[in-house]
Amino acid sequence: MTTLKRDEKTPARQALQTFLAFVLLFLLYAIAVQVTEIDLEKMRSENRQTQLVGVLRFLADPDITNPDIIDPLFVPESESFSLTETTVNTLNLIMETIFMALLATTIGTILAVPVSFLAARNLMLEVTSPLASFMLALALLPVGGGLAWLGAREMVALAATFSAQPALTLGIFVATLALGWAVVRFGPPLVTTTRRDSRGTAVAIAELVFLVLLALFALAQLAALSQVSGLWLADQLDAAAFNVGLFSINFSFVGNFFKVMGDLISLALPAVTALLGAMIAMLLGSRYGQEAILRLTGTPARLVTAVFTFLGTAVFIFGSGTILNWLYQFDSPANWTTIPALAGGGILAVGSLLLAPKRPFRIGFGLYTIARAIFNTLRSIEPLIMAIIFVVWVGLGPFAGVMALTLHTIAALGKLFSEQIEGIDDGPIEAINATGASRLQMIVFAVIPQIIPPYIAYTLYRWDINVRMSTIIGFVGGGGIGFLLSQSVRLLRYREASVMMLAIAIVVSLLDYLSANVRRRVI
Repeated sequence: MTTLKRDEKTPARQALQTFLAFVLLFLLYAIAVQVTEIDLEKMRSENRQTQLVGVLRFLADPDITNPDIIDPLFVPESESFSLTETTVNTLNLIMETIFMALLATTIGTILAVPVSFLAARNLMLEVTSPLASFMLALALLPVGGGLAWLGAREMVALAATFSAQPALTLGIFVATLALGWAVVRFGPPLVTTTRRDSRGTAVAIAELVFLVLLALFALAQLAALSQVSGLWLADQLDAAAFNVGLFSINFSFVGNFFKVMGDLISLALPAVTALLGAMIAMLLGSRYGQEAILRLTGTPARLVTAVFTFLGTAVFIFGSGTILNWLYQFDSPANWTTIPALAGGGILAVGSLLLAPKRPFRIGFGLYTIARAIFNTLRSIEPLIMAIIFVVWVGLGPFAGVMALTLHTIAALGKLFSEQIEGIDDGPIEAINATGASRLQMIVFAVIPQIIPPYIAYTLYRWDINVRMSTIIGFVGGGGIGFLLSQSVRLLRYREASVMMLAIAIVVSLLDYLSANVRRRVI
């Protein structure tokens, strides 16, 4: 007597499973039809059919010219053609839509490229570090970021005191550059092959800090000069504007560009400097923390690990509690910041005494998980919702739309770029690593050459997507052609809406043709 193995399926069992699968699919689609309220009787209504025919006829006759293009075929003495106001507005807004997508794609791509490496599994899983190294880096993060932000803010404020006098600002800017050149040329060398003593190291650090402050001051002065010169140039070019037919030719946007760039530098300089300062502090903390653990053994190594663990954990918990307190404004902030930081730091410090000090922790996997979670969260939020938030922040207009599209582009391209990195050939990486190259050299010479072509293709495709998204963002006041399109549809002006739909279709088709040609040449 033979018995069937548990993993073997009889024909009757397979037939039953197939039948149950079909029943489940049937019930699934039946529920879907019920939930979506599908009613085919509405399609047979004569009233609805008449309305549909009327709408289609309006859409098929866009209000492009006055009179219509086909009028001369039937009216012998027709007036000369001219573009309607709807067509002129559509042309202006479709250009606004294109440039919204262009700016969002450009800024989003620039920011998505570096963060995509953090979300690449094959690169991040190899990153390991002792607990003390990671915790010291975490503890120094607010120190480096805070000092850098404070220094940049003071330099921006100092440069702003001279902004009312452009000539004086220009002179100080030139003098700042000359002073920086003199320090680099005649001062002690920042990089040397010989070993410095403690005094030489202190002098080199002081020189480096002085040069960094000079550079920040020069950038702040450049921003002030850009703002003043931009306003002056915009006024001059605006006075020289002229009209060509229905269109006004005005190059004042060049001056406005200089002004906006100056505003951007003044606004972003403290934040970018703080980010760089935090990264440098973390790198130094990671390096010296690892060196300290490698030099020590036994109880001293465990004590150092415990101290660094206490500091790093306390900083992390205190920072997280501060963010929560900023959002929810707790009655007792100390219960969410100081007390949990001290308690959590003490508990983890005691726990770290039970671990081997030199044990490598997979911090790369943690960074990879966090980066992926952030990308997935941002991608799950539609740009339309983001636009509503940015409209509250910066007001109605295309600026809010650009910010919403940029944020969504960073998340979308970051995920696509990281997946492209995960799919590269491992051969060049192994060859570069075999030569003893550093991790940065491996990325530059083995990873980047493989990802440039698909990165370009994804960027062009994202521009196409952003153009189409710009039309939807306009529905909530995010700029572009979408706002005018929504107004035309709500007011039942289907001929005007047809002009805008036609313009969107033409632009998307042209961009698709352009991106296809670029991809064919690059890939």
